[in-house]
Amino acid sequence: MWKVFLEQLKEGIVRFDLRSNTPLALISNAILAMAFVGLLIITFFYIYLPLTTNHGESITVPDLEGLTLQQAENFLKERDLRYIVTDSSYNPKLPPLAIISQDPVKNSKVKVNRRIHLVINATQPPMEQLPNMVDNSLKQAEQLLESYGFKKGEVRYVPDIANNVVLRVFYNGKEITKKQMEQGFLLPKGSKIDFEVGDGLGNASFDLPNLVGKPLAEVQFLLRGMGLDAGNIIYESANGRELGIVIRQKPAYEPGKKVKIGEVIDLWVTGDEPTDFNN
Repeated sequence: MWKVFLEQLKEGIVRFDLRSNTPLALISNAILAMAFVGLLIITFFYIYLPLTTNHGESITVPDLEGLTLQQAENFLKERDLRYIVTDSSYNPKLPPLAIISQDPVKNSKVKVNRRIHLVINATQPPMEQLPNMVDNSLKQAEQLLESYGFKKGEVRYVPDIANNVVLRVFYNGKEITKKQMEQGFLLPKGSKIDFEVGDGLGNASFDLPNLVGKPLAEVQFLLRGMGLDAGNIIYESANGRELGIVIRQKPAYEPGKKVKIGEVIDLWVTGDEPTDFNN
């Protein structure tokens, strides 16, 4: 076949027909096929892909943290970016559905239409166990609250020898007992917890009571209840007066006079000093 083809080529009688079975037609068809494949490759990699993937174009990822989901959606749409919510957490400092974190992070370079993965703030705070803070110092209680995700509310000081020590714990005006906290008391994270704290010995002052004219036993009971101490008890002759009655006190009573917890009140009482039968 090739011999005939070469003789026809010399004589100039070869006719170029791609549909024929001649060697020239076969070679031409092969060349055309390779050219077509090459054109497809060039078109795909250098024209189609750059157009569909925005080859060479990139966008700086904006800072979305703290924005609401609606704000972020509009913000990303304007910049030809998309988003997907991958998880939720809880941050009491942010409003519900606010963005807590993002991936890729802000200022990253990404291609147009890239999807940003978001972690958003939950609409309801999770429940957390309230730690036992009774008998802890106020500072320790504050640290415990923070570590468990709670907030410190009102602190009320009450007369007590324990200075700056938590005596009682309250939530929404209702006391939460030490036993309840030890057994596991659940509250929404971010709840405000109020404290009743001891002000320490001698820090609270109140009106000095008038003890004159009262029986000694009653006065001693009253002093104990007020956090005061009965000091020296000096007995004087009754001289016809009822026995066991307080006739004088030191400090002396004056309207508006103040005393502090733990102060000592000396008393003068009618009658003879009781005999100590143990001696």
